[in-house]
Amino acid sequence: MMTELDPAAPRLATERLIEGLWASLAVRAMATLGLADHLTQGPCSIEVLADATGLHAPSLNRLVRALTALGLCRDDGDGAGRVALTPMGDVLRTDAPESLRAYARMCTAPYVTRSWEELPSALRTGESPFPRIHGMGFWEFLAVYPDEGAIFDDAMTGGAESRARALLSARDLTTIGTVVDVGGGKGRLVAALLTAVPGLRGILADRPEVVAAAGAVLEAAAVADRCTVVATDFLAEVPAGGDAYVLALILHDWPDAEALDILRACHQAMATGARLWLVEHVLRPDDGRPDDQAADVALLDLTMLVLLGARERNEEDYRALLETAGFDDVTMFPAVTGPSVIEALRP
Repeated sequence: MMTELDPAAPRLATERLIEGLWASLAVRAMATLGLADHLTQGPCSIEVLADATGLHAPSLNRLVRALTALGLCRDDGDGAGRVALTPMGDVLRTDAPESLRAYARMCTAPYVTRSWEELPSALRTGESPFPRIHGMGFWEFLAVYPDEGAIFDDAMTGGAESRARALLSARDLTTIGTVVDVGGGKGRLVAALLTAVPGLRGILADRPEVVAAAGAVLEAAAVADRCTVVATDFLAEVPAGGDAYVLALILHDWPDAEALDILRACHQAMATGARLWLVEHVLRPDDGRPDDQAADVALLDLTMLVLLGARERNEEDYRALLETAGFDDVTMFPAVTGPSVIEALRP
């Protein structure tokens, strides 16, 4: 066992960071090939798994060895050499609650990793290298390549329920008549809110090609009769009629000018006294110590730079945006882990 006094410890720890890309791409292979879905029914041998997936069994065995070392798979332990999922691997099932399969595929997609390779360029210019690399902006790319767009939308849907829990733990929605989920994707977040608060009604607003899939989500949650779906461009217009408006992981996708456009569109749609709730990862003051959550948000901040020319923000940044857009009574409800909630009122 190494200790902090072991002179090899810093080198080995840094090696793990360097080789982290290999681990991510092994997870990508597991997600892309749907191995967790094939193991849903229980443990099976490498040969059976290879037949089911059309893979070369000896090579698949090498991937499974790596996935086992990473904690995603395990030997069944019955002496027959059968492979099974661990709880970590189980979250890569397509039908797992808050599945990470699409998120794994999106984060490790070549168009994403190619942009990350240009991080030094982005640090020199302060601009996203994405348009130069791909010949178009990020959102246009997803529209031109709808398969990648669908994976992105599924990835965002996968974490929607955790964002709903963050909002429900921070604020009391039982006094709200109608909540508007702006940029709410396929409706997973608003469905979770309506399920948790039976008297609540919802409005889901997002791009036409995204909300086209919302009906099935709302029906499955048995809340379709309490939710209106509106196709819109939230940079220009947001539906009126809400007592509260939610922007969950929306503003971090946009530079300040566009973020202000979104906030002003909400402000224009809202009645006096209506509430706006931002659900965002908020940069914390840096105390100089390693911290897993701080690292997650800092790396997400760099992702926003290379893909979108956008950024994560601290509390003061969000206050400044909201006040510039005409909101007041800004209150922060920080989370111990995950996204925080920022509330503002329409005066």
